[in-house]
Amino acid sequence: MKWVTDHLQLIIALAGAVAWWLTQRKGGTAEGGAEAPPPHEEKSFEDPELAERTRRIREEIQRKIEQRAKGYAQEQPRIPRPEPVELPPVLREIFSVPEPPPVAPPAATRQEMKRNAEILEQQATLAEKLREANLMKAAAQKRMVFESATADHTAERRTEIQASLLGELRTPEALRRAFILREVLGPPVALRG
Repeated sequence: MKWVTDHLQLIIALAGAVAWWLTQRKGGTAEGGAEAPPPHEEKSFEDPELAERTRRIREEIQRKIEQRAKGYAQEQPRIPRPEPVELPPVLREIFSVPEPPPVAPPAATRQEMKRNAEILEQQATLAEKLREANLMKAAAQKRMVFESATADHTAERRTEIQASLLGELRTPEALRRAFILREVLGPPVALRG
């Protein structure tokens, strides 16, 4: 067993060589070492038109594969465009149609256009008023924040804190906890004055 673990690379190399030899013997590769493509199975169709169309499509695909393998693609044949035929001057005059004169819009559309213009004007003024209202609201909020930050609330705050502390120290358990916290968190006994 120790020999197997010491010579593991040799065993793997031999197994690979045997596998390659078996593959070659089966004929699994074609000339040049590349795998041979599987032969196309011809399917029989009940409809001869479908069979013919399938055969033409396969041939076209095979031809394109061969062209790409050669490194170039065949350009698609272009259909020649017929050149425009010049009509004699007499026929040109007969076939030319004069453009109709521009038609003035009826009165109803003018009224609609005027009404639409009025609506757009009203919407523009409302949009401007909304923008101004938003600016005023933002300024008021900034002013309120500034006033609340600069106001002197120290006296009120101090009385609130004192009232809450006195309320907490009314029970004996809370009073014991306060003494213990003072001993632990306060200055050392040697430094007390």
